[in-house]
Amino acid sequence: MVLLFVGKLERHLGAEVIGVELPKELTEHYSSIFDPFKFSSGSNLYVHVRAHIHRVFNEGGDVVREINEIIVAPVTGFITTYILDLTGVHFRYGIPIGYFLEVLLISLIVKSGAKQYEVPIYPDEFRHSKSLSTPLKVSNLVEGYARVLKELGSTYEVVGHLSAAGLQDIAADLLEGLWRFYSGDYEGSIKFFRKVVEGLRNTVEKTNVFEGNRKELLYQYLSKAFQLISNFGEHAGTRGSIHEARVSPRQSPVNSCN
Repeated sequence: MVLLFVGKLERHLGAEVIGVELPKELTEHYSSIFDPFKFSSGSNLYVHVRAHIHRVFNEGGDVVREINEIIVAPVTGFITTYILDLTGVHFRYGIPIGYFLEVLLISLIVKSGAKQYEVPIYPDEFRHSKSLSTPLKVSNLVEGYARVLKELGSTYEVVGHLSAAGLQDIAADLLEGLWRFYSGDYEGSIKFFRKVVEGLRNTVEKTNVFEGNRKELLYQYLSKAFQLISNFGEHAGTRGSIHEARVSPRQSPVNSCN
């Protein structure tokens, strides 16, 4: 399903690429893709990674930012070292070199010549890759996140499908909402589940692939669901409860919180 790891943002390959090194565990298990000969100069093989960038930690191990973004980033390689190119993320968020990023790898997108295919990472399995070079404080925080992720089961497949369909923001909000739910932050989870429903409603409004009056009916359904979720824990003297949090994702076609 996915692989969770922490990577240190560094300059690589003569400072041409700013990114994090992919875990050896991943590149060795997918050696048919991460082949030094295929990554050599002049090769027609291109590999990208679909990943969720969650938190950013400074050198002291403190959380300095929550990004919550699903990205597709290229991979560059040299012999047995493969780098996830996060140059764009580095500049977009101003993340300093030397900081640590919490990365959830979802799938590999491989293009060879005219062919392109997407490979789910570790189907039906959750993996957490640990590194001795990661500060202990960061490792402890990520370990807590890993325990939560193990509870999500097949949800990763839904997240991956949404992202592959071009709905990366919705996929990221769904993952964040589920993480907060299983962490016990029910009000926080409701906020992100509400964003999921709103995103789906806006997508339905813009698309024209439905037959008959299905688009109008689905839009009305999502609008009413959004209105209902918007009342959960939003008023003075009220709190979002576990019951409201459980109901929230069931208001949308993305019924993945079972």
